[in-house]
Amino acid sequence: MEQIIGERENEQKSKRSIEAAFDIAVLDKTSVCKTDLLCEEAFPELCVGEENIIFAVQDDEIQAVLQLTPCIAALRRNPRLKQAKRLLNMADIERVRINQIRVAATKIPYRQKGYMGRLMSGSLEYQHQLRIPFCFAESSNKSFWEHFGFGYIYDRPQYELNTELISREVLERAGEGDLIPLLDSDIFLHVADHGSVLSLAHFVNANLCRQYGLFIIRSALYFEHFQRELESGGGNLFEIVENGRMKGYFAYTGDACIREAVFADEADRERFLCVKGEKKPAVMARIVNLPEMLRHISGNGKITIAIKIIDPVLENNNGVFLWYIDENGSRIERVEQENGDEDASARPEVTTTIGEFTAFIFEYMQLKQNAKFDSIYLSGPVWMNERY
Repeated sequence: MEQIIGERENEQKSKRSIEAAFDIAVLDKTSVCKTDLLCEEAFPELCVGEENIIFAVQDDEIQAVLQLTPCIAALRRNPRLKQAKRLLNMADIERVRINQIRVAATKIPYRQKGYMGRLMSGSLEYQHQLRIPFCFAESSNKSFWEHFGFGYIYDRPQYELNTELISREVLERAGEGDLIPLLDSDIFLHVADHGSVLSLAHFVNANLCRQYGLFIIRSALYFEHFQRELESGGGNLFEIVENGRMKGYFAYTGDACIREAVFADEADRERFLCVKGEKKPAVMARIVNLPEMLRHISGNGKITIAIKIIDPVLENNNGVFLWYIDENGSRIERVEQENGDEDASARPEVTTTIGEFTAFIFEYMQLKQNAKFDSIYLSGPVWMNERY
């Protein structure tokens, strides 16, 4: 209890310091409800939640907003199991608190005034103070997010139904509650009901942790929200089972699109769904607190790398560092450089932006060729599809 109280006090202290330093308002659920912010037509995607934090520029009215939604990420514990006699499971991951930037918007009359820069800088500094390792956003606006140090970490695949096996008529029958046989009498299609969303969450988490180094942990509540959203557009969550055991699931939007699909066996996914076009860059992220992020990164033996990181927003992440890595994790140490003098051991072996470094950590891209990198256990690949 004392730890929780201490954390809340730290959060309140950080909020007040951010408000003073960046001349912005930091609003939680209670303060948001006291304003007319959620009624603002200019910000239709804002939502009230117990843990959501909204940063706002306001004078006589709210002029710009940025909303953080907290979530729990699963990071694979490293070193990875080699020659393991069992499949990876949820015991092999670490649960890490991170944030999604759900909304970043400025009213039209107030654009090009630097308001979003204040909100972004303030929100990133706030997260840094709370030791949040990284945050992410779903966006196709690459130039906007790169300006604030973000880089892509995930390309989303596109699927459509294999209509030879699952037609829209079949989906409609399943949506009415029917259990539809597929291929043979042992494989069935049905809609996830309220009693099965917990088992669906277990299935999705269990299969994602076997294939990916980073994903957002799903809950029954997540799928309840997701299902209501899909139903409002004529879609639903569909499960494929064999002899009572789930083989996979997909989220159908109602307009012939598959928004999400997870299967235990890739061959089953290829049988029931078809790839539709190329993967699309979908999720951008950036490390917020370097020490907190890098303590989750380990290596095969002891490694030391001199690295220069360029961060346009957070000064604590900007500079030349010695990165010490071993089998238990890693840490960084800033290298002070005065009068242009450099110790030979601290001359950067690689120079990178914080966005590129984030993409490297999550196995989305490679940095400059360096044999030392081959001995680092990175936190990828990534699977992300957070939409509610």
